[in-house]
Amino acid sequence: MHAMCPSCNRTSSNIMMLMAAALLGPVAIGVGAFQPSRRVLGYPTLLRPIQSLNSAVVGSADENSKASPAPDACSIMVGTSPKAIKLRKQVQAIWNDPDNTAPIILHGPRGSGKGELAEEIASRLPSWQTRNVHRLSLDDSLDFIDTVLGTHSHPGLLDDLSGQANTTLILKGFQSLNVESRESYDRREELVHALTDLIQRRYYSTFENETKPFLPRIIGCTQRDPDYFKRGLDDGTVDTIFIKVPSFESRTKDLKDISVCKIREIEQSLGMIDVKLSKEATQRLLDHSWAIDADAELDTELFDALKLLASERNWNPFAYNTLEPRHLLINANNEKIRNRLLYNVPFLRQAIMSPWIFGKTLKYIVPPIFVVINLILWLGPQARNENAVLTIFWAGWWPGIMLVFPFLGRIWCTICPFMAFGNLAQDAALAMDVQLRKWPKWGQTAGPAFAFGLFYAILMWEELWDLPQNGVLSSCLLLLITAGAVINSVIFEKRLWCRFLCPIGAMNKIFATAAMTEVRTWKANCDGCTTTSCKKGGSVALDPDDAYAIKGCTMDLKNNQLRDMGDCVMCMSCVKNCEREAPEFNVRPLGQDYGLPWFLPKQLQKPEFLAPSQVETNFWLGGILTILQGGVALHYLPKILTDVGLDPTIAAAPPAFDLPFAQHAALAAVILAFPGTLSYAADAAAAPLESLVNVFRRELTRRPAENYAIVKLYESLVAQDTDLAETMKEFDVDGDGVVADWELKEAFQRLGIPRPQHELLQNVLTQEGGEISVSTLFDEIQELYFDIKETEQPSRPTYRSVKAENELQTQLTFVEIFNRLDRNGNGFISKEEFATMSDQGYFKRPLTEQQSNALFDKADVLGLGRLNLFEFMSILRKTVKVGIQEIGYGYLPLAWGSLTSYWLGLGMRELGLSLARLPETFYLPFSEEMKSGLPQFVADWGTIHAVQFVVMVTSFACTISLTQKLCDDNRIGPVRFGAHAAVQTIGTALILYLMLSPELPISAYR
Repeated sequence: MHAMCPSCNRTSSNIMMLMAAALLGPVAIGVGAFQPSRRVLGYPTLLRPIQSLNSAVVGSADENSKASPAPDACSIMVGTSPKAIKLRKQVQAIWNDPDNTAPIILHGPRGSGKGELAEEIASRLPSWQTRNVHRLSLDDSLDFIDTVLGTHSHPGLLDDLSGQANTTLILKGFQSLNVESRESYDRREELVHALTDLIQRRYYSTFENETKPFLPRIIGCTQRDPDYFKRGLDDGTVDTIFIKVPSFESRTKDLKDISVCKIREIEQSLGMIDVKLSKEATQRLLDHSWAIDADAELDTELFDALKLLASERNWNPFAYNTLEPRHLLINANNEKIRNRLLYNVPFLRQAIMSPWIFGKTLKYIVPPIFVVINLILWLGPQARNENAVLTIFWAGWWPGIMLVFPFLGRIWCTICPFMAFGNLAQDAALAMDVQLRKWPKWGQTAGPAFAFGLFYAILMWEELWDLPQNGVLSSCLLLLITAGAVINSVIFEKRLWCRFLCPIGAMNKIFATAAMTEVRTWKANCDGCTTTSCKKGGSVALDPDDAYAIKGCTMDLKNNQLRDMGDCVMCMSCVKNCEREAPEFNVRPLGQDYGLPWFLPKQLQKPEFLAPSQVETNFWLGGILTILQGGVALHYLPKILTDVGLDPTIAAAPPAFDLPFAQHAALAAVILAFPGTLSYAADAAAAPLESLVNVFRRELTRRPAENYAIVKLYESLVAQDTDLAETMKEFDVDGDGVVADWELKEAFQRLGIPRPQHELLQNVLTQEGGEISVSTLFDEIQELYFDIKETEQPSRPTYRSVKAENELQTQLTFVEIFNRLDRNGNGFISKEEFATMSDQGYFKRPLTEQQSNALFDKADVLGLGRLNLFEFMSILRKTVKVGIQEIGYGYLPLAWGSLTSYWLGLGMRELGLSLARLPETFYLPFSEEMKSGLPQFVADWGTIHAVQFVVMVTSFACTISLTQKLCDDNRIGPVRFGAHAAVQTIGTALILYLMLSPELPISAYR
């Protein structure tokens, strides 16, 4: 707090109040002699004497238009872009006119540095204008309005300043903050209007009850456009200077100069000097998606980076005095929950750039190993207890790949031997000038169903022909999948087989959506990039021998458009090809793509870490999760048959055209399909039941007066016939995103809702009072309205009628669908435009023209022949239900836990016997004594069961949490969630019962 200037002869008691308020309250109000200061978030205030600026921006306007100011100038003014040059010219014009006292309005987006520029302008104004410089920050100033404006009984701050012509007043911007009542909102508006009047060099004094001249020079910082102020100006009486301060996003050319200028200011406080900013670090700054307060965020990030560099140089004096990307802890997507390995582990990028990652590995290492494995499977002993390779395949690969999924996602697909031969075949085809085809549309549409069917057939084959005990048949399984990869590779470009058709790839895709690692580029990182090398390859930065990466992304993905990590095989081609180093290899929590870190219940999460699920779901891929659980149960078929009173020898029936084998095949098919069938049946029963429960609950709990009030409110909203955003403003007057009680009451008044219904509606919409978000309020109004309308139908809704509701089959939001249907862009959808929705495939069951018209008429409450976004969202949300695939992915942790538990059990029993089985594998004449001397590691059943129990219980808890999260994301209620939770509980109990049964060592791992 600066002391009052001696020349100020007014020492009224309100000045003491002001000082106390400034010291004790949150509002930053400064009065007194000017001391140029620089407030930077995260580090102490830095004082710069005015003299240091004398040479910073001095000279003619023409000189300043050609070169950047000196390094010690205001960072907001530096740079060589046209916007920076224009800004310097405008500021220089103010300084070149010392007799001008016109108000100066700095307008621009929040975070553009208006406050810093205001201080800079004040520092160079004539001394007779800046004998006293006062600063008034309007944030959170509701408690100090009387101190600023005064009252009838005592003058305010503006009364004290109004006659001081030798004073400059810097006004900082006003944020739209939550206010708790209409009275508070009106007081805030009173303050804003009073300060707006200052621009006209006048001020209404509450204390003196008259409008007075206001002599101090004003430098105001605002986000409002000049038109807002010009509307209230008296033409020709006030000459106001408006200067637009451009946003950081529009000044990418200047960002390096701005950063260097800020570094020069900050480094002195840390005892550093002449810190450089590397090219890579500059690119990192350019890549970042800056927050609303960009200027303050840049200050903080640079200060943190310099602190990190200072700490590094303390323990390593030989470290370069240069800011590198590793020092800048910024990221466009929540850096707090990601570890950027390529920056934090410096040698990792260099290792990834090697052609052995993964091109040469696929070409020179994987194929020979695969050939040897298949030769041993064909030529070696056929029983698993005599063949080490067969043991490693079933007891090693399966548990290994299941444990890899949580950590490295689909990386197996990168080194997969199936596609290694596919790549070789594709290279040979290209060498023979074969023209490879583009990917057909059926790959995306029919591919998942094909992968599901093939996986189902493979699991049946595994059970009926006992593949784990047959080397030749196990090899045939590998060769079958390899044949699919090779055939597709010589017909289509890149890896169509891996992306859409491979059954193992489909399983990998689902589990990879929950992985802890990602290769991801954010859209903000790619702004301004005109190359496509990340997708198409061919970057000059590549090693010429890296033929694999030169092709670009093998899965034909655009990395910055990924919704989840299901399709990415982490081949690192985008990392190698991008010359900007935009793609990142990060570690993150499990389940991040689902918006549920570590699959912990939502109640245990920090709100800022939760987000809507981004995973792209598919019905058939969700079905793979269920048949995987069925496949685990199928390994315990003898136990199941015994428990249900059937002959357990049916499970051992060999392939033949006889009744036992037919029974074996039928039982295997039923058990594989059982988990999915049970889940589907539960969902099919619960979905309409939930709708009925909502209707009858509304019928039982809502009084006629409440129903009438809700219908009146909805129809009044629709009658507005305006854009949804404008309608929302009616309920959120202060713009804080939350609807308080007073805002709700005022909205009811504006909509013409009778006063007796106000309290009734408040209790219904806000659960007996309290605040509610704007979006939640509108969802609640829509749901209540259509529930009431259903209860008013002459015939009650039946289970069958509700069950017949249609389903959406799209990943687009309602808003995105609306914008696509609104072809003329007028903000409304006509009946003709609405009819195209069915033609474009948005519904699972296409609508007839009659059904489409009926649905439109149901939404068009006022009969205007068009729907706004509010009406469109209302009708879709009520009449179209969410498909099971949106919930089915909630079974992912349970499917992974079931598979992992089973294969870990086999691995713990047999993988340690691989060395002991080598002599028999290669027909070596070892004596029994020599064989017994080979190392053998076998876990006891108690340990195996303990591990299986922990894995299953943990995966069950994660499944419940994920299912609840997906239900919440899709506005699915407790009835449907409860049905799936019951199915998951039954499934977990059955798998645990089978795994922990003491007699199973004989049959389960036969």
